[in-house]
Amino acid sequence: MKNHSTKNLRGELESAGATTSEIDELIAVASNINKLKSSKNLAVKPSIKRRRQINWKGLVPVGVTSLSGLALGMALVILSQTVLPGSLLYPVQKFSDTIAISLNTNYRGTVMMKRAQEVKQLIAKHANSNLVLATLANYQTEASAYTSVSANYAVFEYCKSNLRQAADMAPNPERQAIDNTLLSLKNV
Repeated sequence: MKNHSTKNLRGELESAGATTSEIDELIAVASNINKLKSSKNLAVKPSIKRRRQINWKGLVPVGVTSLSGLALGMALVILSQTVLPGSLLYPVQKFSDTIAISLNTNYRGTVMMKRAQEVKQLIAKHANSNLVLATLANYQTEASAYTSVSANYAVFEYCKSNLRQAADMAPNPERQAIDNTLLSLKNV
């Protein structure tokens, strides 16, 4: 402690009735507290400066992980666009198609053409009847939504062509379902 503040403290302690030995002990404690306070101020200032600085080393792994996840997600979406129903990536395709339609309603025509083509490909590969019928139901859902928004004649003709080709190759239950779908599109 400074000499001036020590004299003031000594005077206050004497006027309070403290003995000389008590005063000496209390001044020693006050001096130690003052030293702790000084060392605490020195220790706090550098840590404040460190908090204000950006820790680039800590951000690099987060950035690399984020970019890797984004790249992997994009690759999955791109790869999923070529798969047929029944594939592990088909739900990714349907989800990305749903997102694309929500962003641009005109994309529904593209999805509808894709579903008609998938029906044809599944028939050509002699896929499970339930899978073919489920894909045909997806097509019908897209077609009815597309006709309520804005029907494009060329899109429907492409779909009808694919479905006719599929019906020509299909066994009887699938052929009947495809023919019924074609009849429902006759007015379009």
